Amino acid sequence: MRETRVSKKDNLFASSRFVLPEHRELYARIKEEERRYVPPQLDQEQLGEMSERVWQAYQTGSGLTLTYYDGQQPRLLSAHVVHIDREKRRIKLRAGTDVHWISFARLLHVEVASGF
Repeated sequence: MRETRVSKKDNLFASSRFVLPEHRELYARIKEEERRYVPPQLDQEQLGEMSERVWQAYQTGSGLTLTYYDGQQPRLLSAHVVHIDREKRRIKLRAGTDVHWISFARLLHVEVASGF
């Protein structure tokens, strides 16, 4: 019968004889953070274009399809702009009966929807 070996590189904990629970938790937390989504940094030109599209949709009553960062991952939303709060730098959107407040800082991409 052939013996299966696990290299230390492949599995740190399987190769160790003794691992403290705190170390196992720390290792799991580090691995989770490595998989976490990090939103891209947008330049001033991209931010200006998105702001212009939001303003255009608000003025014309057109719908928007936007991608925003919800704190964990990117989300897609199709909605109408109800209000632009310049002081708090956020927009109020209505998607059907749902209302969403989204900060401009969380926007990743904005498109004016045609025939929305």
